[in-house]
Amino acid sequence: MMNKLQYHESKQRGSPDFPLDYHFVDKKHNRYEMPYHWHAEVEILHVLQGTFLLSVGNADHTLHAGDVAYIASGLLHGGTPEECIYECVVFDMRLLLKSNDLCKRYIEDVLLGKVDIYPRFAANSRVTRQAVLPMFEALRKHSEGYSLITLGCLFHFVGVTYQTGSYKRNDLPDPGENKKMLALKRVFEAIETNYANPPTLKQLSAVVGMTPKYFCRFFREATHRSPMDYIAFYRIELACYAFAATNRNVTEIAMDIGYSDLNYFIRCFKKYKGMTPGRYRRLLCGKDRSSLHQTLDAGSFIPS
Repeated sequence: MMNKLQYHESKQRGSPDFPLDYHFVDKKHNRYEMPYHWHAEVEILHVLQGTFLLSVGNADHTLHAGDVAYIASGLLHGGTPEECIYECVVFDMRLLLKSNDLCKRYIEDVLLGKVDIYPRFAANSRVTRQAVLPMFEALRKHSEGYSLITLGCLFHFVGVTYQTGSYKRNDLPDPGENKKMLALKRVFEAIETNYANPPTLKQLSAVVGMTPKYFCRFFREATHRSPMDYIAFYRIELACYAFAATNRNVTEIAMDIGYSDLNYFIRCFKKYKGMTPGRYRRLLCGKDRSSLHQTLDAGSFIPS
């Protein structure tokens, strides 16, 4: 059975004592593309090279090298990297509640939605320079004491956002979620559950009680793709994940995600990845690395 790319990620981050995951993502990473998903944890994303087109909630952001994105708990998000290398941390904000009462008050306002931290910080901002860059450097090196540095930088991150006014205050936070985001989450759940036998346009529109015509417009405005195009994209991302995580052959993987015609699967794969499945697997195995077009200097930004 194929492992799904869950639109709602719910897993243990890091360890119970330090619930934080760090990811360094380049073209060889099996989650280079970012399908739409959400999780209860907060995410901070830092672009090292290239451009990242990020959608968070109802807004789109174009991130360039050095820029940082803050993705609050529960927000639906996805993105498209363009010749991009990036890194991110996903962590439970409650990690910062293990502190004195003065700090708790500020953290709790963020957790309760009374304070919304801005979603984007430029490369030269104080938040990026003073808090984000030292945190990612510590996580990359993973040397003794890195968890202390990381924790200190997370406190610094929240502190500098308050100090610089990089947030907006919600005196009466909405207890419910935006209806548009709730509808999209139901649609992505339907796609995730039925990827091997994809739902029709009529079936997807029925999930959210819309006419097919209105649903197509609604979905494209949110994701910049048609519903059927997104389903095809998602299935190819599943295949990429399987190539990285298993030793199953191309035919088996194609069958797992619902492609009975191998030639059609190969054409779809080339459409979204610009290469055949076989070549993609060789890239993952390091047998054709020159095609990755990575232009970083040797050792630069590479986690040790």
